[in-house]
Amino acid sequence: MTIIIVYNNIMKKALKLALIYLINLIAGTVLGTILYSLYLNLLGFVAGREINLFNDAEIFQSLFYVIFCMLIFILPLISYYRIRHPGGVLQFVVYVVLCALTWALLMPCSFKLRDFCVRKFSHEIKTESLSPNYFRQVDDDVYFFTREFKRQRLGRAPEAPVIIIDTSEDGVVDYRTIGDYPSLDINQKALPFREIQLKRIFRENESPIPFNFKTLLSMIEGGYSWHLANLLTLLSFVLLLCSVYGVTSFFDWRLLNAMMLFIITIGIITVNSVYFSSQFIVLRMRINSFGMFRALSGIVSEPLLFIINIFFALLFISAGIIKFAVRRHASKVK
Repeated sequence: MTIIIVYNNIMKKALKLALIYLINLIAGTVLGTILYSLYLNLLGFVAGREINLFNDAEIFQSLFYVIFCMLIFILPLISYYRIRHPGGVLQFVVYVVLCALTWALLMPCSFKLRDFCVRKFSHEIKTESLSPNYFRQVDDDVYFFTREFKRQRLGRAPEAPVIIIDTSEDGVVDYRTIGDYPSLDINQKALPFREIQLKRIFRENESPIPFNFKTLLSMIEGGYSWHLANLLTLLSFVLLLCSVYGVTSFFDWRLLNAMMLFIITIGIITVNSVYFSSQFIVLRMRINSFGMFRALSGIVSEPLLFIINIFFALLFISAGIIKFAVRRHASKVK
């Protein structure tokens, strides 16, 4: 009778892990889509224009971006449940099934669904032109458009007359007509916002984020091209991300396990996104041209990243196995 009760408890914990996975994935996607669509709306906001929340284009773009992000984070996220509710081998089996479901089915199907929707439906976020009768400061210059932007000739950017006030000591006032080109100072300095005033409010003193999800998503999507070299790089990342389960019981103190899981997850995402940034292209090419890395370059697209991912994945998996074996032995001795 006692064995049956223990088995039922273990079974409940294992199945509850799958339920936690489903709830977090759905709730996170819905909430994330709402918040990210608001962020996109903020990026495109122009002073004096009507605010149009939750339009189709922003919802569409937000939905798929958030789905991809949630699928990346969902496995480390449910690993937090395991820290507080360890469930033995059966729970681990459920976790492995969820890993396979996430990366072998849900992720590639999400890419396919996004591509299908892009082909079948028109979802383009409209860029509003800057409104007149507002002062916009760019460095020492203040821009004041006197009327709406209008398209004068086909194929050219819309134009509007503007008063440019140079506020430096020997500044002058200039009046001319300019086109609303992306290279324009008032547009360049506002990026990623449309309105320079918002850039000064939200981003002037913001520290750069150490990782870029769009770079990471490009690597993941490239892995599903089913070219073996790209696929192996993706598999090394997936194995490393899933291996964080091995450190969920590394310490006897749960708080330390939670902190360690958080740091390792952020480290994995950071390394696998920063690795592809433009600043490291030359360094990557030099390292990958030596010895073992050069030999591996014919098999895997990114030998250095592949080795780093596999090394730490095996390290985390080994740590989990050793810790499990030690605890089993300790319980038998008692």
